[in-house]
Amino acid sequence: MQHTRIAAAIAVSLALAACGGGGGTNTAFTPGTGTAPAPSPAPAPSPAPGTSPAPAPGTAPAPSPAPEPEPTAKVLLEQRFTSLSDLPAGWVRPAANKGTVGVRDGSLYIDGRADSFAMTAVALPPALAELSNYRIDVVFTFEAANNTARWGSVMYRSSAATATPAYEPYHQFAIRQNATASNGTEFALRKAGAWTVQATKAFGSAIDSAKTYTATVIVHGNRARHYLDNVLMHDVTLDAVAPARGGIGLQTAGLLMRVDSIKVSEQLKPLPDIATPAALQDTGTAAAMAPTLVQPMAANTNLAASGASNALFRIDSTLSLRSANGESLGSLAQYLADRNRATAPVLRVADDATVDALARYAQENDLGDVTLLSDQVSLLARARGLMPMARAAVDFSGSGLLDASTQSVMQVVSATNKARAKIAVLPPVMTQRATVAQLQRLLITAWAASSATTPSEAAQVLTTGVNGVLASDGSVFARVMRQLPANTLLRKPLVIGHRGMPQGTGDENTLASAQAAVDAGADVVENDIYLTSDKHLVIMHDDTVDRTTNGTGRIESMTLAQVKQLRTKVGNREVPTLQEYFSAFKGRPVTHFIELKSSNAGLVAQLKNELDAAGTRDQAVAISFLGDQLKRAGQTLPELSTGLLNSNADASDPQVAVRDILAAVQPYSSTDNPAYGGLSQGAMEAGKHRGITFWPWTVNDQAAFHRLYSWGTHGITTDYAFWARDFPVEIATAATATVGVNTAVTLPVTLTTQVGGSIAAQSNVMAVIDGTAPFVQSAEGDLRFTAAGTAVVLPGYRHKMGDGTYSYVIVAKPVSLTVR
Repeated sequence: MQHTRIAAAIAVSLALAACGGGGGTNTAFTPGTGTAPAPSPAPAPSPAPGTSPAPAPGTAPAPSPAPEPEPTAKVLLEQRFTSLSDLPAGWVRPAANKGTVGVRDGSLYIDGRADSFAMTAVALPPALAELSNYRIDVVFTFEAANNTARWGSVMYRSSAATATPAYEPYHQFAIRQNATASNGTEFALRKAGAWTVQATKAFGSAIDSAKTYTATVIVHGNRARHYLDNVLMHDVTLDAVAPARGGIGLQTAGLLMRVDSIKVSEQLKPLPDIATPAALQDTGTAAAMAPTLVQPMAANTNLAASGASNALFRIDSTLSLRSANGESLGSLAQYLADRNRATAPVLRVADDATVDALARYAQENDLGDVTLLSDQVSLLARARGLMPMARAAVDFSGSGLLDASTQSVMQVVSATNKARAKIAVLPPVMTQRATVAQLQRLLITAWAASSATTPSEAAQVLTTGVNGVLASDGSVFARVMRQLPANTLLRKPLVIGHRGMPQGTGDENTLASAQAAVDAGADVVENDIYLTSDKHLVIMHDDTVDRTTNGTGRIESMTLAQVKQLRTKVGNREVPTLQEYFSAFKGRPVTHFIELKSSNAGLVAQLKNELDAAGTRDQAVAISFLGDQLKRAGQTLPELSTGLLNSNADASDPQVAVRDILAAVQPYSSTDNPAYGGLSQGAMEAGKHRGITFWPWTVNDQAAFHRLYSWGTHGITTDYAFWARDFPVEIATAATATVGVNTAVTLPVTLTTQVGGSIAAQSNVMAVIDGTAPFVQSAEGDLRFTAAGTAVVLPGYRHKMGDGTYSYVIVAKPVSLTVR
């Protein structure tokens, strides 16, 4: 098979660029949306009603089916409802139910349609609460739903009815009517009246009211598995805050669930341990989200000294590992079996035979923490199809056809996305700050290829803001990074105006709101799109116009002319089209985060048409909660970057969190765009080594905004884009200077703010990365040289945000000092 190498891919991109039970108990069940709560007073992005996404292309084959019940296990309860007129003895209707629970026509009906958020539940006999390890099989369907995002669930390990709140905490396996959404099934923890969603996954079809399904929960010790029609949906570790034993129940929110039977059996056999990615070594830097290091391997490589988190090998069809010079470095199986390894493998693949061998190996072994590297775009795309959990990186470092132009940036973006990769390894000509930033705004993870041998050379690369460095000698980069002050940001977090800037204008998703966000310094404007009945893309958050305009009705039932007659309630403004957004910001340093809010099958095709007409692909990415729309984007707009919006909460163990994040984003080749309340710094730091970038929403708590900014989060979505308008984001100074012995060292610097303002200041922190002059430096960062000589320093400026609880440092390019 012939594969597309980078040069050919670039040529293609150039062409593209040119063109009855017991009495009620007060359970205090409270509304739950199935999403992780964010402490934000304003609406956060949420799945639109009427969604129906499907699994992404290239997803892994379905896991092995749910095991048969253990033959020696005791059946604890087996309940059908054919001869009953009310609930079986011992079953409990919570008095707080918003809807009704009853038995008719031989089935149990849990009707939660009275409220789309407050739950309607039934608790099974309390004797089950004395058990710890069991299997639950529920045969059910959803007969009707208020909207397709509504759900039914199996509750387990619930607390007693006398708990406060009653029955909490507990776990649940929730299934949405639209089970094909990216959050179509959920593993969630309910405690203290709030939800924490710990895993989500799309099922292959929506729940059809004419069909029955089987939901299975197997729980043993601190492990649980959830199956839907024998397909493994969640393989999870239970949160220690929930009881080690507990009761069982069923509940719904916003839909009518029919249950034909339920069976509870003993679970005697423990569930196998979950494989988690390795805990990787780091450079030891105090910088926030500092670049990951990738070290090419040789027989004498000292990995510990390199500070590398990724080890680069060549691999062949025998799955033997080799150095760039052909030295034998053992086998892939030996490397992965090393329990003491602290690196993840980056495997340079060159041919189909090697990809096929890896795919066969992956059938019996875990390759979920491996990155495949090649300059062959189609080879990587094929590998990703065969091994969806393996990551991919496109190697552009040897290309002589690229430069620092926007045209070259778009060639890299296009080829990387077509390879179903997120990582692009850049040649030196593209390793400069503006080029790297442009790639990152288009959701590409930028790794530099560098042969730097001195700290000054390494610092020149690091200060471009790259996400990683494929270094001939990682130790020189590690040396520089270890000198950086705490919370140094080598890459600027992007500010994303959520629906523009509602808190500045009172309006959302209008041109005025978008312009206000850009004027306040937003790097990105987020908007939501729907398709009118006459095939125009318009900007609106909800599927109806009722909340924000003077009209009523579904927006996709209207023509463009009808939409243009509407006026917003707050500012008396028009509802804009996507083309008007494109025209207003074309050629400006503004990226559009286009949320595919509608499930309309024609949405993505029209987006392609409008991007082509506007010529704004260099300013656009697509994000969505809807897996089906991300799948269509991958097919119709394969060169476009995408982000998966989700409500997943990180596990307490960063390695488990990384595994869960990869499981969510890899099928879509997307970034991770989670609800911010569930995102931890540990997960981000672990994820960066795998090329994952993080774009949390919607951060309307200023302290949380400052915290995420100081962590070096890739992009922060907020209604308050103006919070960052005066943040220093660039620092510059002269390349050389002379300083005195035993004198506090400070240098004049020029700071550039988020809105482009210029401020003259003095550096207030300094990192010494090389030189002959001896020095002392206080814990606060004050620097003095104690004798004459030379030094190379990175002058920095620490900016305190808000009340000073959170701060960050930006550093200039290296400065050569003469000390006299």
